[in-house]
Formats: sequence, structure tokens, C-alpha cells
Amino acid sequence: MVKLRKQGFTLIELIAVLVIMAILALIVTPLVMNIIRKARIAADKRSIDAYGRSIELAIAGYLLDTGTFPSSVDQLNIEYSGNEVVCEKTQLNSDSSVYLAGCKVKNRAVEGYTYGTENIGKYKSYKVGDIIQYKGISFYVIEDSDSNSDSIKLLKAEPLSVEEVNQYGGVGTENNHVNMYATPNSSDAYYQQANNINGYGGMAYYSSETCNRGTMGGCKNNYEYSEIKYVIDSWVNAKFNNGSIKNARLITINDYKLLCVEVSYLDNSGDEQIKLEPQYDWLYNNNYEYWTMTEKGDSMGYVLSVRNDGSIFDGSTISSDVVVRPVVELYKSAL
Repeated sequence: MVKLRKQGFTLIELIAVLVIMAILALIVTPLVMNIIRKARIAADKRSIDAYGRSIELAIAGYLLDTGTFPSSVDQLNIEYSGNEVVCEKTQLNSDSSVYLAGCKVKNRAVEGYTYGTENIGKYKSYKVGDIIQYKGISFYVIEDSDSNSDSIKLLKAEPLSVEEVNQYGGVGTENNHVNMYATPNSSDAYYQQANNINGYGGMAYYSSETCNRGTMGGCKNNYEYSEIKYVIDSWVNAKFNNGSIKNARLITINDYKLLCVEVSYLDNSGDEQIKLEPQYDWLYNNNYEYWTMTEKGDSMGYVLSVRNDGSIFDGSTISSDVVVRPVVELYKSAL
């Protein structure tokens, strides 16, 4: 009977096995790591896609709830429960889709990956004088814009009515469409006192916040504190309480100048003078004057208005029919 002698690996064999294992590790480890990296990137891309779809669902919900298109992602109630996604660019497209770029998932960048389609010409362009209908109200475009601008400046085609002025905070009359009172005193005698003192439509440019009760002492003709601003703000909140209005105010002299040309003429003394001549007939109306936002100097009696022939009036006595014709800056995404 032959006995077999047990024999282990020689040192050379062990070294050979270790070398082979090391070589295999060098080959396999990058492959495994690459598989893991690709799986992570694929998962991050799925997170971005899910986040994008959540935004689009939120846009649809916002449209159903408000009837208008959201102006920013901050207005949306986004229901998303995946990994945290933060994107450098979030563009809401007019077709209710979304474009995401420069996104990170749990602070990991996903280089070059985007969701959706970017609209280079994001918004429609409008020309000065175009008529815009929004919420049943007609406006004229007063500032030319381009497809990269998210808002557009509009002048209301018709002034606020006496009823609207009354409804939203002022006191309108048949002869003067915007008599604002500086105090709760609404008597005829008090209105007459106010009109005699400032000479332009009652308390149009004064504020109850800056006037002493029952007197004219301490009044300031500052638009930011005026009763007109209160009326316009109240009107906007009532008519467009949906985040579609970026800003609302009176037209400024600078706005108006951009819509006019300078024309020279000779005055009664034969001296050459310069006047503004409107380029558009919708800028004025034969039946009324309307307020501008710009004051003239420090005098309480000087507030500029657009006259019924389109000229700018800067006298201290303004005719009775001076009205409020708001300018609104509307987000184009609402159109």
C-alpha cells in the first residue's frame, strides 16, 4: 500500500496566485466602480426627470386653480418626495413644460444632463401700440420688448371709472373722476377746502398717512404715499390677485417721452421752443386729462398731467376731469 504524502503550495505558487489575484483586482475594480458610478448617474437622472414631471404637474394644477400661467416656480405647490434636486436654471415654458439645467442631486452634479426643452425665444415679442386683452380689460403696449423679457408694460386703454375709484378707495364725482380725501372727512366743505389749497383734483396726490386729521398741515405730494397709489394697488389686487402683475403705477414722464417726438415751434415772442408730440393717438383722449407719476419741483400744487390734446400740462390749475389711467407690468407667461 502506497502512502500519499501531503504537500502544500510552494512559495512560488503562492506568489503566483497573489499576483494573479492582484491583476484581477486591478482589472475588475474599475469595472465594478464604473458600473456603480453609471448606476448612480442613472438614478440621479431619474430623480431629475421625476422632479421635472412634478413641476409640470404643479403647473397644470396652478392653471386649473387660478386660470393663469405661473410666473415663477416659487408660486407652485410641487409634490416631490425623491432625492433632493437643485437646478441652476428652471424655465417654465408657455406650453406648460419645464426645462431644467445645471442640476445637482444630493449635491452631486449631473454634468450636461437637462430635462425638457429650452425655449431660446422664451416669450412672444410685442410692439408698442399692440392691444392686449387680459381678464377682459384692454391695454396698450407702451414699451417694446423681446422674447427674453418676462414682462411687458401696458397702459390701460380706458381710465378707471368713477365707480371703480369709489370702490377701491377714492371719492369720485361726476365732474372730477378722482377726488381723494386726505382724512375721513368727506363733506363738500372739506373737499372744497382741499381743492382750493392744492388746485388739482381734491386730494389726488396726498395721503391720509401723511396729513393731519381734518387739516392740510403735514401733507406731502409723494406718489409712494398717495391715495392714487392706494386706489391702483387695490384695483390690481381685486382684478388680478393671481401673481400675474409684476408692478402697477401711474405712467411716468419718462415713459411718456419715449412715446413722443420732440417738435420745435416759435412762441408768441418768436423764440424757438420744444414740445412733445405723441406718436400714438391712444396716448391721449379728447374727453379727459390723466395723472402722471412725476411731480414738478417741490410745490404742492404742481403735478404733471397728460392733457386731452396729448401735451404735458404743468400748471397749478388743472381742469376738473383728471382721471387715473393705470400702467401695469404684466408677466408674459400670464398671456
